[in-house]
Amino acid sequence: MAIFLDMENLFGGYKNDVTSVPLAMVVRDIEKVVRDTDLGGRTALTRAYANWARADMAGYRSQLLAHNIKPVQIFSFDQSSKNAADIELVVDALEVAADMPWIDLFVIVSGDGDFVPLLRRLHALGKRSLVATTSQPKAGAVNKVLQSVADHFHVIDIPAPPAAAAAVGKPAKKKNEAPHTELELYKASVHAFLKDDATLWEKGLVNVARLGHLLRDRWPNVTYKTFGYKTLTSFAEEGCGLKVISTPAAGPKARAKV
Repeated sequence: MAIFLDMENLFGGYKNDVTSVPLAMVVRDIEKVVRDTDLGGRTALTRAYANWARADMAGYRSQLLAHNIKPVQIFSFDQSSKNAADIELVVDALEVAADMPWIDLFVIVSGDGDFVPLLRRLHALGKRSLVATTSQPKAGAVNKVLQSVADHFHVIDIPAPPAAAAAVGKPAKKKNEAPHTELELYKASVHAFLKDDATLWEKGLVNVARLGHLLRDRWPNVTYKTFGYKTLTSFAEEGCGLKVISTPAAGPKARAKV
């Protein structure tokens, strides 16, 4: 399948918080629903359309890299060019349909009715379509015609972030801190490592040095400092509720450092 994300539609325009879309969560959810329902196979490509030249769009960098999402730069030169992303997305989708005949499922992540002609053309070419949107309020309503024309429709449930009061005792949010969703994904990696790698545990304690080594491999552009923590130990204890032990990480790299 091929996934095309209309970013401006998802965060509701550049007047809003442009980093509010949990890209990694969106892509993972689409891949899961496609896999669970046998709609299609693996993801051949994922493209996200936005004005990536804006400084505030830099918050997506780690998610783009981690999930192999290609950012497609859209330049809107004047007010009449506000649909530039839609036009670029349509042209790309038709090009993919022509050049990559092995792709048979096209996922359009948007609620914009301008994509109705695209879906009809894809159907004429023997392709199937999935329209997806998120439960976030800024994503807005999905065009009824778009929903009816699509072969499948899916709403990605994005949990609302907890109230600020729930963050009592946590480090204060820094000005350049990554979005809340990225922090949740970073924590999820920690818990996944703890579940799958028995060598992280020593007498009921977490080997924080080895954990740090695994996190650096998985998240080369993000660290605990991104989220306001001074040390990995404080992140593990305060951010993840773990009890840790500080010993050198196992493996050749760790021994070389020692």
